[in-house]
Amino acid sequence: MPQKEVEKIEQMGRELYDKTKVPVFVAAVSDLNSSKPSKFIESVKRDHGTYILLYIAINPPAVNIFASEDAKKLIDIDQILSPLPWRGTIRPVMSPAFSKSDSVKQEVAIFNGYADIVDQVAASKGVKLTTSVGSESKTSFQIVRAIFYAILAFVIAQFIVSRKRRRAKE
Repeated sequence: MPQKEVEKIEQMGRELYDKTKVPVFVAAVSDLNSSKPSKFIESVKRDHGTYILLYIAINPPAVNIFASEDAKKLIDIDQILSPLPWRGTIRPVMSPAFSKSDSVKQEVAIFNGYADIVDQVAASKGVKLTTSVGSESKTSFQIVRAIFYAILAFVIAQFIVSRKRRRAKE
């Protein structure tokens, strides 16, 4: 990953930990078969009671989020890992439809996933982070989606009204 992104991830994680005492870790491995998530989880469990671990394997592509029981209450794992582009922040970027190189996909998936986790933990704890990247693009997408559905509803309503008028004339 570019150094700038790594530094931003470290800033977000440090600020979150300072304000909430919830550590969020990333484990990105090149080969799933040679590096099992259990060894990372055991290492984190030994040092922290509450934790969240974003685990991404490059070959074969795999992603998961591991968290202690109390940390699971702070985030919506299903939402973060959702393959739906308007809901998830990791899997949509890793899909073949995202037309970037594999390395760019992985970098974006790690950054977006980590930022989403950090934002959700902060929101759950009622903390405002100054290093947060925010969710402006997600908000913009929701606005565009709402406008699209409003237009679609209007067109359907117009169609129904015009059919009723035609039947009334006959």
